[in-house]
Amino acid sequence: MTMKKLYWIFLLFPLLSNAQQLPERSSFYSNSFIWNPAMTGLWDYWELGLTYRQEWLGFEDAPVTATLNVQYPFPKEHMSLGGFFMHDNINPIVMNSFGFAYAYRVDLGRRRTDLLTIGLMGTLNHFFVDGKEIVVNDQDDPLVPTGENNKFGPNAGAGIFYTSYGKSEFEKDRFFAGLAVTQLLPGNIRLDEFGSDASLKRNIHGNAIVGARFVNENTFIEPSLWINYSAVNLLDMNLGVRFEREDAFWAGLTYSTTQTIFLQTGLAMKNGLAKDGVLRIGALGSFNVGTFGKARGLGFEFYGAYRFGDL
Repeated sequence: MTMKKLYWIFLLFPLLSNAQQLPERSSFYSNSFIWNPAMTGLWDYWELGLTYRQEWLGFEDAPVTATLNVQYPFPKEHMSLGGFFMHDNINPIVMNSFGFAYAYRVDLGRRRTDLLTIGLMGTLNHFFVDGKEIVVNDQDDPLVPTGENNKFGPNAGAGIFYTSYGKSEFEKDRFFAGLAVTQLLPGNIRLDEFGSDASLKRNIHGNAIVGARFVNENTFIEPSLWINYSAVNLLDMNLGVRFEREDAFWAGLTYSTTQTIFLQTGLAMKNGLAKDGVLRIGALGSFNVGTFGKARGLGFEFYGAYRFGDL
């Protein structure tokens, strides 16, 4: 059996059954609102960002995920808006998602430094499956897809996020936690143009984050735990730590229970396109330390964002 055939077996089985179907969240945190809408525009600046990730290097048609996103807070109105486009290509299955997020800041009373947000998200997903690209051993199998299929489907998500200090990123220590549910509209995407009874079964997904930030003048260190869950009983945890110096650089290390290690670093350059704006550029490498490491190979991700000053 060729490596390409092995690739399809590993790749298509979870997508056509009850496993995790959404792309893995980026370790760069900047676009975390795509997975928890309550984390949209937490700080008083607006941001335009993008990521590009490729996994399983060395495999033909290895998975690629790219995102373009924008977040804009409205401090006086106690709310934030966000939008994104995501392209997830695990050939022969391609998913393009367009999403809109809304987060409302709840007044907790006298402690005005606390920040509690509640978020909602709506998405429109486009699925494209090219049956001719599926590699199989038995070409005469009547269940093998042979055509192309385009399907559109809406979905929704909701989340909540709390931080004990929400005024600025480098001013004070804080504790934070969040909980979200995505893909709230489960159901099958029927691939009826294949000529067989094939479908992509969508399941509800959930995630949670908990962590703390310890600030020392213009630097901070931030340990955190991000947990992903999808029905039925698929769970993974990501334990990470990040160090950052304001408007200078950052570095981070994450370990996932998928036995994957992520290393990232980046630069932050102030006063560029706009007054008090900050250009952020980063890179990440991933590698598997388990028994599946040689088969899975390495991965990388690039990140870029521009933060347009305080509002």
